[in-house]
Amino acid sequence: MRHALSAALLAGASSWTPAVRSHRKLGLRRALAVERDARWPGWTESVDPTAKLLYMPFLETQLKILEKLGAIERPEEVRPDLRLGERPRRSDDDAKGAARVGSRVFEVPGVFRRVRMTYFDGGQSLQVFNSLWYPTFNRPDAPLLGVDLLRFGPKKFLCIVDAQPPQGRSHMTHDTSTLDAIKRKYPALEGEVSSRYYDDNRFFSKQMLYGRFGDDGEKLVEEALLPAFGAYVEAYVDVVARCGTSGKDARPFQADYDAFNAERDPAHGLFTSYFGAEWSDAYLSEFLFALSHESAGDGVVA
Repeated sequence: MRHALSAALLAGASSWTPAVRSHRKLGLRRALAVERDARWPGWTESVDPTAKLLYMPFLETQLKILEKLGAIERPEEVRPDLRLGERPRRSDDDAKGAARVGSRVFEVPGVFRRVRMTYFDGGQSLQVFNSLWYPTFNRPDAPLLGVDLLRFGPKKFLCIVDAQPPQGRSHMTHDTSTLDAIKRKYPALEGEVSSRYYDDNRFFSKQMLYGRFGDDGEKLVEEALLPAFGAYVEAYVDVVARCGTSGKDARPFQADYDAFNAERDPAHGLFTSYFGAEWSDAYLSEFLFALSHESAGDGVVA
């Protein structure tokens, strides 16, 4: 997902080089014990103890859904130095500028070939949960699920949860009735995407949960977005299952989707500001949009 708003708000951070770490593989049930697994982005306290890990319940909700689906962790899909990065505090009593980012990949055999997720903890300045679900290549009509939840400071919130057809909205064929019903249930998430912040919205569906909040943002995130998110993800899983399989290969569509988003995603600017261009380039091309290099063109879907 891409938007000029978040890019503008992410300026001003310094760069650093994350350490390379090696880790043993952990099962999903072990991953759920987040307080005992420092490398997993499931921390119980922010790098700034005065800040709230606002989107951690969303990560935990998604993990529990994956566990029910029989998900398998695929740590080999994340380069070791891209799994976990930490930017230290200035001092013991000054948390300003401290940050950490953790990422992981799972597979649900036969249904989802890749479910990636990332939590970025920047203390009071920034909290982000991002995830993308890719159906298996033999499900060409199945949508991808994009999750982008951001908090900038105390009063700016941008939240998107969307089942996105990999060939673009004009080629959407899946049943949307359950997703439509969830959106209608939560008026606070029926916002309209502005062309001011999104230069091209061809992958956005009409079933998108979209909220831009201000002073009451934290309350809306916890009381409206969280229950809507859980219902939406579970409904999305059912949508993908109902799409069924076929002999048509979805890999070219997903490669074009990745290339299209790799060109536009403002996360590159965020990670460059914290980690430097070399790390950010690798994170974008090898982790966030790993098939972008396979696109036959520039990622534009008609």
